[in-house]
Amino acid sequence: MKTNHPTTIIFFGSTTDSVLVLEKLMTVNGCTVAAVVTQPPKPIGRNHTVTATPVELWAKKHTIPVLTFESNPEKPWLYRNEQQVIDTLQPVQADLLVSASYGIKIPWNTIRDAKFGGINVHPSILPYWRGADPVPWAIMEGDHQTGVSVVTLSETFDQGLILAQEKIPITPKDTSDPLRTKLFAIGADLLAGILPVVIQGKLKATRPVSHIGSEKPKYARKFTREDGFEPWEAIAAAMSSGADAERIERKYRALHPWPGVWTRIIHAQHNTEPLRLKILELHLDHNILAIDQVQLEGKKSVSWKQFAEAYLSPLP
Repeated sequence: MKTNHPTTIIFFGSTTDSVLVLEKLMTVNGCTVAAVVTQPPKPIGRNHTVTATPVELWAKKHTIPVLTFESNPEKPWLYRNEQQVIDTLQPVQADLLVSASYGIKIPWNTIRDAKFGGINVHPSILPYWRGADPVPWAIMEGDHQTGVSVVTLSETFDQGLILAQEKIPITPKDTSDPLRTKLFAIGADLLAGILPVVIQGKLKATRPVSHIGSEKPKYARKFTREDGFEPWEAIAAAMSSGADAERIERKYRALHPWPGVWTRIIHAQHNTEPLRLKILELHLDHNILAIDQVQLEGKKSVSWKQFAEAYLSPLP
């Protein structure tokens, strides 16, 4: 790419997958990342240690200025003070905005003021599975393929123009985190490949995200801890007759490691409140659900055999 001046980019991202895209951006000739915008440090883990995002840690290591803005407590996908964001970013005079796994809606004024607008890397085959958690939803719903889309940033989430797309199969062994990372790695390469053409103004969008054809669009809302719950009766049936075993196994792969699949179970020897049991490992054995490792809340993990002998066996 031949330009008189480097193309100035502001990068928006928060996760380890975001870093994959940021790293790739740094290798594109004629582009310079002037600043990164990421979510503020948050308490992490049992000790609630306040921790910066992977993007902030990476950017500081590479001496890139880092900006953070508080989100709206009631609507975390929006900023608490959008005008503050606009005013803070305006002096950077970015030519292009790039976002990947950021989680907050970028102000339309900021997108509009950038010479080349903005681009987002999204881990799904848009227009299907718009929203926050497309990868686990695709696994859980039994989709046979997924992909990554590079789209223009728009005034509303996931409503821009599709610039590039690549599809890959979902295998029976895929879990969400590795699959998502794979998609962002592909997306980073797609982005790097099209950036020179975008900046030259020669790239034509294939179609708007809003064009959905004849199929019903799918929305990937963010998962909560409660989404991991599976009634014990359904798990027991899947282990004995195989009923719903494939669905539960897909759910396990989709929600592993968080929120995971968990249930409530009553101790066979004591008339107590149901115990919260997290299923750490499971597999299918000739279409029958087989549980390998479990963990009672507040206890160490044990094999299913150990747990069943201690909690499910009636007194002799």
